[in-house]
Amino acid sequence: MSTTVVFINGTPGSLHEVAQRVREEGLNVKIVGRKEEALAWIQQRAVACIVADLENKGLGRLEFLREVQSLAPFIPVILLSEKAHLDEAVEAIKLGAEDYRLKDTDPTLLAQIIKETVSPLIEEPEGDFLTVDPKLKALLVKLKAVAKSQATVLITGESGTGKEVLARWIHNQSDRARGPFIAVNCAALPEHLLESELFGHEKGAFTGAFTRKLGKFELAHGGTILLDEVTEMPLRLQAKFLRVLQEGEVDRVGGAYPIKINVRVLATTNRDIVKEVKAGHFREDLYFRLNVIPVNLPPLRQRRGDIRLLAQHFLHEFTQKYQRPLAGFDKGVMEALEEYSWPGNVRELRNIVERAVLLAHGPKITLQDIFPPELRGTRGVSTDLGIRPLKEVEREMILKALKVARGNRTRAAEILGISVRTLRNKLQAYREAGLF
Repeated sequence: MSTTVVFINGTPGSLHEVAQRVREEGLNVKIVGRKEEALAWIQQRAVACIVADLENKGLGRLEFLREVQSLAPFIPVILLSEKAHLDEAVEAIKLGAEDYRLKDTDPTLLAQIIKETVSPLIEEPEGDFLTVDPKLKALLVKLKAVAKSQATVLITGESGTGKEVLARWIHNQSDRARGPFIAVNCAALPEHLLESELFGHEKGAFTGAFTRKLGKFELAHGGTILLDEVTEMPLRLQAKFLRVLQEGEVDRVGGAYPIKINVRVLATTNRDIVKEVKAGHFREDLYFRLNVIPVNLPPLRQRRGDIRLLAQHFLHEFTQKYQRPLAGFDKGVMEALEEYSWPGNVRELRNIVERAVLLAHGPKITLQDIFPPELRGTRGVSTDLGIRPLKEVEREMILKALKVARGNRTRAAEILGISVRTLRNKLQAYREAGLF
């Protein structure tokens, strides 16, 4: 996370002493004199906090706060005023300001306030789980204590809700944070490959086993292993996995003796695991071993307060990644995002923002950029967008994706969310029609 505090001076040098105290606290400092410089910094770099002198006439007093909230509501803003204006102070806090202080406040005290504001942010581990939802925030507080234990955690929820992100957060909060975090998708491999992937194999254990291979459990020794979509694990491997949990050891395929391991186990599933147990698809004893700490992640449509936060976060992430200095979301976009039903949850939101950043026409992301044609008219998305024929829009998006990907079809297909084969077929059809 960033440790940079951006100061916006009212007059040259007006915040110099406070900035120096902040440097002494071990934080990085960037001092600017104009609002435009600060907003550009927000969009192009990671920022931990903004300290603004409201006497800077270019800020427009609280208008600057509104602009920051629109671009990056997750960045705390501390406002400094020459005189105390009670109504303004109340309004500033309502708008989301972290604090409102007088400019003549002792510089050492101001530096301490800034440090206390920034510290929780920079102490967050990689893979931070972003939320403003009260129930989820309360859950994270409980999980912070759980993370220090060795208890297994079973995270349930729809696809795309952030189950793996939460698992990484738990690992990073634990005493094993310096150890490895190994994630295995149990649905991605056939049974014989999954067994070798999880438990490893000895040389000659089967045809093609030319060397010894350490399994993911051994590689996660001293750290954490995440079994993603654990309900997809075949019953035979479930029995072998249960022994790992009970005995703390693994048997490599073709191995002569068990290998002791020290691993914390987390698991996720998007299925109703109780139904899977009743149907005989998942072992009941394994379910009880995994379900020591049950966690259910609600879908994005049930925590709509997170939509704005996450959209701004992804916008910041991808404008930096692709070096596209966009000036935020256009009018009406955020409202449409908040009204949409998000069947693909946070993953869908992330993909849509990434695509919009890459394919945006102008300085801001518009409704036309953010919602691809197939989403128009679905619940919560306005159809009054001046829609052109689907084939026309589709061709335009494909050509833009190829341009952004510099002709790389694999990357263009990833941007568009389609297979390379589908992209190849589309291009062939355009050639035959004389459109490409």
